[in-house]
Amino acid sequence: MTVPLPAPHCRRRGLLQLFVGGGAGLLLSACAPSPLVTPDANRSPVPAPSLDAARREAARASATLAALADGCATVVDAAAPFVGWCTAVAEQHRAHQTVLSQADPLGGVQSDHTPLELIEPTPIPVPATQAEAMTLLADEEAGFAESLSPNVADADQPASNALLWISLRLAAQVATAAFGAASLDALGPSPVPGDAVPAETEVGDRITALQVLLGHQRALVFGLQALLGRVAADDPLVDVIGGRLGEAMRERDETAAQITASGATPAPAEPNYTLPGDATDPAQRAQVWAGLELAVLAGWTRLAAADPADRETAASRALSQAARVRSLGKPLPYWPGWV
Repeated sequence: MTVPLPAPHCRRRGLLQLFVGGGAGLLLSACAPSPLVTPDANRSPVPAPSLDAARREAARASATLAALADGCATVVDAAAPFVGWCTAVAEQHRAHQTVLSQADPLGGVQSDHTPLELIEPTPIPVPATQAEAMTLLADEEAGFAESLSPNVADADQPASNALLWISLRLAAQVATAAFGAASLDALGPSPVPGDAVPAETEVGDRITALQVLLGHQRALVFGLQALLGRVAADDPLVDVIGGRLGEAMRERDETAAQITASGATPAPAEPNYTLPGDATDPAQRAQVWAGLELAVLAGWTRLAAADPADRETAASRALSQAARVRSLGKPLPYWPGWV
């Protein structure tokens, strides 16, 4: 049986109705809210970043020490070297306060430095004389360093965070030693901004950090040998450089032995090491030597961050390195140990 088709005009009208109706259905379907999209009103609010107690107290102590140093620089009998040190250490503490108060203390040079909280210093009366001011500054810096020790010792924190506390405490320990000497001649070079600030860093494990330290120690031995070979036999520096060379060789060998005792193999030594200056230029001897010692300091702070079990030993070695660097006339950066 043959089924009759509708007339042509009926077919066209039906298709048009179907198109219009279907298109509207598609349009309505596309504009309808998706059941998978949660309205903003139902979302849990994201908590605003805030300072933890450790950073807040360290930032307040930094602000307090900066204000105290500013005040001590104005005592009536303040000599120029003391004023210079007070000014420099005040700027250093302000730089520390900035990093500690910002949302990400490990954000590096691109960090947003907007403080999460307004930190006010705790007022400390300024003494009347330079001698009293030096004693007070040494005591306050020592107290700050001691207050940071629990933060340094925290074995559960990431290595980069540990390095921040290690560096902050080291800076306070150096200031303690400088002011505690109670002598203008013993102040040594004051801190400078430097090129590095705290940032997320791949510190590696203990063996990796030991290998890095070993490389710096080998470079120091290489550099001291280069310097010693260019000093006249009757120059008093022969005994000075030679004495440090012997120590550096023993320290290098101790680090290599630690790597071996841990079941690893010390990395091969380089045939040559790049020196931070021209060892053939007598005017650059101190620069070369101090730069190599500073690199070893960074090796010790890295090991301290990587190895919670032996952190205090490595941090103590970094402090000894700081004294060596400064004795050669090289200032430490605001954040010693960061490279």
